[in-house]
Amino acid sequence: MEQLGRRLSDAIRAALDSGEAAGARRLALEGDGQARSLAKEYGLMYRGLGITIRILLTLIGDTASRADALSGRAATADAAAVVNRFRTDFSHLTERMWDGAPGVPEAPATLDEECARAARVLDFGEERFDRDQARLADEVVRAIDAGDIARARALVDLKEQKRYVPLHDRMVRFMAESFGWVLRWFGAAELLRFHLATAEAQRPGFEKWERMSAAEFTRATAFLLKQHMGQFVVREDDEKFTIEQTPCGSGGRLRLKGAYEGPDALPFVEAPGPLTFGETRLPVYCSHCPIWNGTAPLAWFGRAHWIFENPSRPDGGCTLYIYKRHDGTPPEYAAKVRIAKN
Repeated sequence: MEQLGRRLSDAIRAALDSGEAAGARRLALEGDGQARSLAKEYGLMYRGLGITIRILLTLIGDTASRADALSGRAATADAAAVVNRFRTDFSHLTERMWDGAPGVPEAPATLDEECARAARVLDFGEERFDRDQARLADEVVRAIDAGDIARARALVDLKEQKRYVPLHDRMVRFMAESFGWVLRWFGAAELLRFHLATAEAQRPGFEKWERMSAAEFTRATAFLLKQHMGQFVVREDDEKFTIEQTPCGSGGRLRLKGAYEGPDALPFVEAPGPLTFGETRLPVYCSHCPIWNGTAPLAWFGRAHWIFENPSRPDGGCTLYIYKRHDGTPPEYAAKVRIAKN
């Protein structure tokens, strides 16, 4: 249980630092029981974020098209600007990392054109990301074989901190900016609809989780969370598994980096309800957690997958529970995230 929060890259660093070169080599090639190998450590998260962003691009267009004529024009132009910033930033990141990255058109375009361009950048990035991660992992092994431990460790850092984390963080920021766009222009009710539609588009993944035992689901959750680059510990008692994040690697790190401050600050959801776990205020990025992992599973399966306590703390921390009994969702929590029927 105490190992669930440790990333494969961290295990390899620890082995290298302790002089266990053979163990580090074995981990790089064979993985740690969760990540299949160093080459594939972050591939699932990278592709998963890409899938989510493609869903968001479609929903942004759908949401803008349903706006009234007056607000719709301004909202659509603002959405195009949000997508343009993401596409431009992501293109620049990939250009610095890899040869042959698609160029960045200078002139802003319509929302549909911006979304199509963003999808093309994602397509290119996925192909090159897998190749680049595999190449760097191979270089790590070759450095270990050559006895160059310092180079092996530097390559592990490069592969993770320079070739994965910046891309991950920009995709997470785009998710937050998309949610913020919906909230600013259309309000909390529309953001709730937006989150539910996003969850529905990803329902097969939630159904896979639903078929797991609590222990299996906890391992899957831990793997997901550590690919977000958070820090956490996992504890077990007779009733549940507890995951204590300090910080959460997506919403928590986003907040600690100042995303909710300054001239380009992301908004908070200020209306108590399912979007906020019933709290009076919640960062807009974090508002997807009660819906994707609570409201939607309650409607589909009769239970919440993750139960949060004191969510989205100012220190970036977050506590979540996975109950062992299928009917373990506390009624008071279900009441916070369930949508009231009219």
